[in-house]
Amino acid sequence: MHGSDPFAALVAVGWPPAQSWPVLDAEQRVARVAAQHRAGYVLHDGMESFKAQPAPAFLRRGLAPEQRPVVGDFVIVAAGKPPHIIEILPRRSLLGRAAAGERYARQPIAANVDSVCVLMGLDGDFNPARIQRYLALIEGSGAQAVILLSKADVHPDHVAQAQALAAALPAGVAVLAINAKDAALHAQLAPWLLPGATLALVGSSGAGKSTLTNTLLGHTAQATAAVRAHDSRGRHTTTFRALLPLPGGACLIDTPGMRELKLTGSEDLAQYADIEALARQCRFSDCAHGNEPGCAVRTALD
Repeated sequence: MHGSDPFAALVAVGWPPAQSWPVLDAEQRVARVAAQHRAGYVLHDGMESFKAQPAPAFLRRGLAPEQRPVVGDFVIVAAGKPPHIIEILPRRSLLGRAAAGERYARQPIAANVDSVCVLMGLDGDFNPARIQRYLALIEGSGAQAVILLSKADVHPDHVAQAQALAAALPAGVAVLAINAKDAALHAQLAPWLLPGATLALVGSSGAGKSTLTNTLLGHTAQATAAVRAHDSRGRHTTTFRALLPLPGGACLIDTPGMRELKLTGSEDLAQYADIEALARQCRFSDCAHGNEPGCAVRTALD
């Protein structure tokens, strides 16, 4: 077994104290998936990060996409060059979506997440209908949803905007207006950044996920890029899902912008009926609830 106290070390990367410790052979250890690339995985056992590949026997099982390792998973790793992932430990949550361009396939995004922050800019990125769809995805994941309205520093009515959105959403969904560059973020997000907790960020490119990540870390860990002024879209931002330990004991998963958000088929949209009703009052049937004229959803939230 790797290390003198692997359990204590794994707490630093989000191992839940209540989870039972698996039985391991002498050449096995537990690690968490920190990043996923085309060439394999980057794992972290709380003491070091290392590259690993799924074991051939693991791949021969013919697993569905949601049964394969994803960022946030705790896995059993066998020694080797490279080390091999031989098992995924039971998950407490799984965030996923319908695969882009596909009707039925489910694409996992992150596992063992306690809270999912939906980050959306108070600019051209603001889209209540997209918030509704994010909430529907999170609802079936086992994680708690938090809405973060970024770029509050350039929106004078950010407090009223956040309050109006909170009133239109299901009870218990927190809505915060934030400046992703402000050190006050630590205090604002404190309830979701407890030691051992895992927080995931989702949202459009350019919403400020990488900027928020760097602020919470206190240093630059994720590449950021300018946002085009004419449409508030980001470019060259996060290119892979990465799990990052934060000062204070929590972990953060920063995801790429979702280019094509689809429901997986199991979500219940009934609780978002208020927004659905408003959407039917929009001037245009294909309204995206952004900057289109005659948008009833945007009017209700402004």
